[in-house]
Amino acid sequence: MTKIYKDTWLGGIIRFFVNIPPFLKFKSRMCVEYCSTINRRLGYSDQRFLPLKEYNNKYKGKRIFITCTGPSLTISDLELLKDEYVFGMNSICKIHDKTDWKPDFFGIQDLHVFEKLKKYIYTTDNGIIFVPSGYKIRYDIPDNWIIWPMSAAYHLFELHRTHKYFAKFSEDPYITVYDGYSITYSILQLVIYMGFDEIYLLGADCTYLGQKQHFIETGNYDPTFESATERLFASYGEAKKFAENRGVKIFNATRGGCLEMFPRVRLEDALANKVKNKLQ
Repeated sequence: MTKIYKDTWLGGIIRFFVNIPPFLKFKSRMCVEYCSTINRRLGYSDQRFLPLKEYNNKYKGKRIFITCTGPSLTISDLELLKDEYVFGMNSICKIHDKTDWKPDFFGIQDLHVFEKLKKYIYTTDNGIIFVPSGYKIRYDIPDNWIIWPMSAAYHLFELHRTHKYFAKFSEDPYITVYDGYSITYSILQLVIYMGFDEIYLLGADCTYLGQKQHFIETGNYDPTFESATERLFASYGEAKKFAENRGVKIFNATRGGCLEMFPRVRLEDALANKVKNKLQ
């Protein structure tokens, strides 16, 4: 006869006490991150992030393309963006031997991904580079790189212990940028802060179950890729709410993929309307 496991009150008590150490670990880190923002919240200048503040509303009324690195992205699509503001990320830095195109801005935040790509980032022209503040401690960061303050611990306990996915969206990245399980989410916070009010996602496939997971692979393996789509949808939902409240439009120009949260638009149709592009 097969025994069927039934949860008991004792099991609940055991889980409660087992979760206390990681809860204290992650929530204490969250408190440290919040305390590091207090001076900026009170209006005091923080020299580390003043270069970021110079970008506040600098591109007000313009549009921008965020080139994610899903498998649907192609170099031919990137080359169509020569007259557009473009924010690239991650393995975009590996294409310079294949095209003359380059992004205006570039972001990266995962330390493991940076380790795999740093030789390309340091030696090629990827536009203005944005990285989280933790990089300053670990790496020799050029003075012209823009540093943003990162808050990641606020949802780590839920991520690792309860598998509950949620994100916050920052009204002011000079104070903090909230992690949303991807560099794309951080870039969304940055570009809205920079004043862009029309945003196009390209290469945002949001699915990682095929043989090819990225446009160009970084060489970094993510063991949590099976839950990536659920996590991305949770954060993109928060981005959508914030953007709608601010009158910012986010479109999905990805060819394929499973992201239906934002209105879809053909890349060629978006580019045909040149209002708000770099040249206007």
